[in-house]
Amino acid sequence: MNTKLNLSGVAAALVLSCAIQPSLAADTQGQQAVEDLEKATKDSAKGSTAKAAKELEEAKQHLIKENKAHPYAEPMKQISGDAPKAEADRKAFRELEKAEADAKKKVAGDAADEAKKALSDVQEKEKAR
Repeated sequence: MNTKLNLSGVAAALVLSCAIQPSLAADTQGQQAVEDLEKATKDSAKGSTAKAAKELEEAKQHLIKENKAHPYAEPMKQISGDAPKAEADRKAFRELEKAEADAKKKVAGDAADEAKKALSDVQEKEKAR
């Protein structure tokens, strides 16, 4: 009887840890994306567009991993404001693409502005959980 309780306790702990793990991974990925975007913003402002482009790509990869670890459902019919996380996510990726393009063109000021917008969108997405 004691072994059955121990085994069921271990099984419950295993199930619980598996359920919590993706959520923690998503939170970590979101934080890393924010950090990468902050670095990219600073580097773009300094004129280091090559470094900013690399950090923007890393931020994008973190956001993709976050979405895989913690997917969200979008409503069938899109209504503005109905899915704030999805809207912020779309805006963030749009701004990331613009920032990356500007960084690759070596347009530091525009890349910094777009990175700031993407950072704002990612922070909004993180709050929308």
